[in-house]
This record gives sequence, structure tokens and C-alpha cells, in this order.
Amino acid sequence: MKYIFGILGFLLTFSACGIMKGTRTSDFATIDSIKDLEGSYLNNASQRSILSNFNIREFADVVAITVVSPNEIKLTYYTDTSTKQERIFTGEMKRNFFEIYFLSEGITIPLIFSNSNTDRIRIGKTKDGKLLIRKFVDNSGYLLFLAGGFVGEMPHIFPHIRNHKDYIPIHENGLWGYVDSLGNIVIPKKFDFTTIFEGDVARVKLNNKWGLINRQGEAITPFKYDRISRKDTVFYPPIFRATIGEKVGILDTDGNEIIPVIYDFIAYSNMSHHGLFSIRLGDKRGFASRIQVVVPAIYSRLSMLNKNYAVAERDGQIFIVSRNGYEYESRTRRFSWTTADDRKTETRRKIQFHEQNIE
Repeated sequence: MKYIFGILGFLLTFSACGIMKGTRTSDFATIDSIKDLEGSYLNNASQRSILSNFNIREFADVVAITVVSPNEIKLTYYTDTSTKQERIFTGEMKRNFFEIYFLSEGITIPLIFSNSNTDRIRIGKTKDGKLLIRKFVDNSGYLLFLAGGFVGEMPHIFPHIRNHKDYIPIHENGLWGYVDSLGNIVIPKKFDFTTIFEGDVARVKLNNKWGLINRQGEAITPFKYDRISRKDTVFYPPIFRATIGEKVGILDTDGNEIIPVIYDFIAYSNMSHHGLFSIRLGDKRGFASRIQVVVPAIYSRLSMLNKNYAVAERDGQIFIVSRNGYEYESRTRRFSWTTADDRKTETRRKIQFHEQNIE
């Protein structure tokens, strides 16, 4: 009987984790002390940021780690709104990594109920000197024979800023500029704030307004925006979300407003609706791509795309609109999921509307 209960307990524990996943430490290089973690590290836009590993919902190009005490480290960074932040975290130095628990709780009634909530990071170095953070999350449990939840651990690697082969933001006495990888000044310190170059452009702040500059330090947009942020982290070349007051638009790397800064909403996802993202102007809706407005925001209702088509309503009439900016009268009068068969093909016309003229 004890043997049967032992097997049952093992199976319950196994199933509670969904997939049993151990915590790996072999990829941490040997370090002499916690002081070896000190340095300034560059975020990699294609993966989870340093700050998000610490459950900080902000982003910074560069994060500096300093040691406060044998059991404390401090993160220092400037957010993309140019605000300096400092955060101190308490943990424990293990053999080759510094371990921080943000959450560690759970309850177990053997063979009946178990619930685990763990959020932990381990911070160390790779063999080539990069910062290595392993994020471990366990939200799993079981009730009798029913198990579920999530257990996962992911490594994230960040290079030291001195290994960055591109221009590096620097600041002194409140002014920001750029040096190259050898420390030579390439763009003088004259801005309120500077960010890492993305391709051949960088987002910078001057006189409390944002704009884009090229590698010669020349402005390629007016400094008139209240904020400029990266629109996506997947596609290249990048595009940028720009805001003036409550209005939003999109800039390209040449500084053009490819989507005018007049909209009340532009979807935050990288790519939705099969390559298009939603836009809204007042109570009217449309679609845009990474390079232009495709379906102008003139519709009171607009469905998601069904492959190449969406159903739209304007002035009480139902239309079918295509992903390439054409409008058709609909064969139906219902606002419902559409197919290509719903079009009256003989009514095809290019949608014409100059939204930038709207006051």
C-alpha cells in the first residue's frame, strides 16, 4: 500500500508541473564575487529586457548594475522618457550567480491539493563576459488528479556596453551626445537626452521635445513631438510611434510622417489583421500598414480582416473593404464576418479620403 501511495504522489507531483523542468546552472561562468556583476549592459530589443526580468514595466537602452552590499545590487537606468531611475534589490550570492526571489509561496496537502507560486531570477556571467539572467516562474498545482499551470525558465543574455560597436549615448552636466566604441566623440553633447541608434537614426530630445537625427547629428524631423517610441521590435527598418498631445502617428527612418500624427489610436501590436493594424480617428476606424494608411478611418464599424477582406459600415450602409484599399458594396445588409463572395465586384472603387485635412 505504501508503494502504491508513493507512486501516486510522484505522478501527482509530475503532472502538477505540466512539464517537469529543472533549473539549469551549468551555463553560468565562474566568478570571484558579486562585484564581477558590476557594469553597464545593453538591452537586446528582440528579447525580454533586463528590467522586465526584474518585473519593472519600463524600458531603457542601457542598465547599470552596482553592488550596494554583499546582499544588495542597484539598477540605474534612464527610461525612454529620459527619467533617471534607481532600484535596489536584495538577494543572496550563490556559487556563480546572485539569486533574487520576487515571490516564493505555496501550500501542499499531499495527494489532495498543491499550489506553487515562484518568481525568481539568477544573475551571472557567460563564459565570454556577457550578463546572463535566468528567469524562473512556477505557477502550477493540482487538485486530486486534476493538474495545471505553468513552469518555465528562460535565459537572457546582454552584452556589456563597451562591446557595443555602434554609437554609444553619453552625458555630462545634463547634456547628451554620442561616442564611438573607442570613446571618441562623434556627436557633441547638446541634447536633453539621446537613445541608441536604430539603423541610421536615433530618437533624441531637445528643449523638451523629441525628434529623429541621423549619424551626423542632423535633425531629420522637427523637434515637435511629445514622445517618439519604437513601434515594433520585429521588422526592419524600424518605424516609430510619435505623439503630439493626445494624437498619434507613425514616422519612418527618413523622418516622414507615413501615418500623420492626427489619430486618436493606433494598435500597439507589431502586426495584426494579417499585416495591417487598426487606426481610429474620433469614432471612425480604418487600417494602416507599416508604410501608409491603407483603409482610411472613415467607417463607424470595421471588422477584423478575413484573409483579404473586412466588413465595414459607413453612413448606415454596409461595404466590403479589401486589404489593398478598395471598397465594394455588399450583397448583404448584415454586419457579420465577411467573405470575398459578399462583394458586388462591379462596384469596386479605390477609397479616397484625405484625413490630414480634418480639423
